[in-house]
Amino acid sequence: MRPRLRQIELLTGWLILISLFMPLILCATVVASVGIGVFAAYTAVIGILHAFGRASQQQPPRPAEARPRLVLVPSQNHASGD
Repeated sequence: MRPRLRQIELLTGWLILISLFMPLILCATVVASVGIGVFAAYTAVIGILHAFGRASQQQPPRPAEARPRLVLVPSQNHASGD
């Protein structure tokens, strides 16, 4: 009869230990999940800003030497309005 009582005491001890660690594990899981979600959202926003933020900034004008010169070729006529 004694070994059975010892098994019940060990089982009760494990149940108490598990019931104490279960909220800790649940809390750690929630904190980790929220942290990963916030980090993922932050990186997504930063990535979007880097991808589309450069296009919205005003481009500096090119130097005059780099622009092609506009000239009329013999097949083109200047529009005079007549």
